[in-house]
Amino acid sequence: MNVLHLALVPLMFAAVLSAKADEHVHVGGYFCDTREDQMAFLRLRAKGENEIMAANAVNEVAGKQSCADYISVEVIPGRERVEMSNGLVFKVQSFMFLPENQERWAGTLFGSLEQVADKDI
Repeated sequence: MNVLHLALVPLMFAAVLSAKADEHVHVGGYFCDTREDQMAFLRLRAKGENEIMAANAVNEVAGKQSCADYISVEVIPGRERVEMSNGLVFKVQSFMFLPENQERWAGTLFGSLEQVADKDI
């Protein structure tokens, strides 16, 4: 996945936000089988790992192929969550992949709470 693909992650979520429940949309990017694996993937990305290395590291710990890059898949958007982990704020969302009806998770890093804590308010 190149830098342009990363820049489109927020656009993926914007397109999904406009979709209604049970409405099929096409998305692409890195998805993981569980929310926990997606959070681990995002934490590695926040530390500076590229997507391939982060996905491989998560897959190695999981002992299976959990995180992978999907170019264009048909999904039904699911629930969204905002998660905080070690001072980092993430948005994760579930997607029901069609036609296999398999739930997978995608996410993005919003920022760090440490940036605010370092400033005098």
